[in-house]
Amino acid sequence: MQHTILILIMALFSLLTGLALYFWLNAHFNARYFYTTMLISWLLIALFPVMLIFSFFPQSSASGNIFGFSLAGAIAAFFVIWWYGTRSALAAQKIDVLEDKIRGLEEKQRDISHERRTPIVLQHCETFIYKLKHKRSKRIVLITGGIELVKVADIWVSSENTNMEMSRFYENSVSGVIRYYGAKKDQAGNVIDDTIARELSGAMGKDLYVQPGTVIITNAGDLQQTHNVKKLFHVAAVQGEVGTGYQPIRNIQLCVTKALQKADTEELRSLALKSILFPLLGTGTAKGDVKETARKLIEAAISYLETSEKSTIECVYFLMWTNVELEVCRGIVEEVERLAK
Repeated sequence: MQHTILILIMALFSLLTGLALYFWLNAHFNARYFYTTMLISWLLIALFPVMLIFSFFPQSSASGNIFGFSLAGAIAAFFVIWWYGTRSALAAQKIDVLEDKIRGLEEKQRDISHERRTPIVLQHCETFIYKLKHKRSKRIVLITGGIELVKVADIWVSSENTNMEMSRFYENSVSGVIRYYGAKKDQAGNVIDDTIARELSGAMGKDLYVQPGTVIITNAGDLQQTHNVKKLFHVAAVQGEVGTGYQPIRNIQLCVTKALQKADTEELRSLALKSILFPLLGTGTAKGDVKETARKLIEAAISYLETSEKSTIECVYFLMWTNVELEVCRGIVEEVERLAK
């Protein structure tokens, strides 16, 4: 009896060790000595049924031919299981590697297709809502259309350069749109008081430069009445260089983190700010990569909402100006396991 129990313990240990090695290998395709370890894992797995069967039925037998050799009894059963299991596992592994390569090529092809497609500006305001699984009251929302269509966010984020110079009224940028719609205008729509740019310039004082990621707050000007905006956050998201123009700052995700931190400061607590709207910072005139940038921005927002217990922000909006931006960003958020529709 004691002999049988010892064999059973050894059989169980052999099985668990073999399975542990096998699953570890599946998670580490490029592990050193992969094939050697795979053989060892199946040797250990093969020992389990052999020891189990022959501990209870010592008189049973199995026989067969392996590589021209005749084997019988426990040894035959062991080699049959080991040989078949190893061969099947290695074949499956090769299939997995090929499928992984195919997925990688397909993803590259999609990226190339996105880059070559002519973006179509979205004309309607539509939302795609994703809730944090562990904080269901917190949401990441993709909202389509130009920023002038949005009337649901307490805070608008304006992408500025490190000199905190807003775009001109008629430039094709979020900063320019915010500047125009926030300004006071006559009945013909002509600007008579450049409210937002003037306040931002006053906040800068004699400084000509701020550090990348810096956030400066201004009032919303006319946007408060027309678009329900309570505050504007100007973030230093792009950096200029003589002769080459503007480029996104290196750690563009800092803009999201610092803006959210600013929203939760004590000085703004009385405003009960619940939502904030980000454009895809650095992807406009600075021509940053949409997919790479969006992934960083969205991940920064999710991380902040997950880890900031006292945050009053419940909804982080990301503005999707074109169909390409929407497609890319939906692909990103739907891959995030911490989010649910």
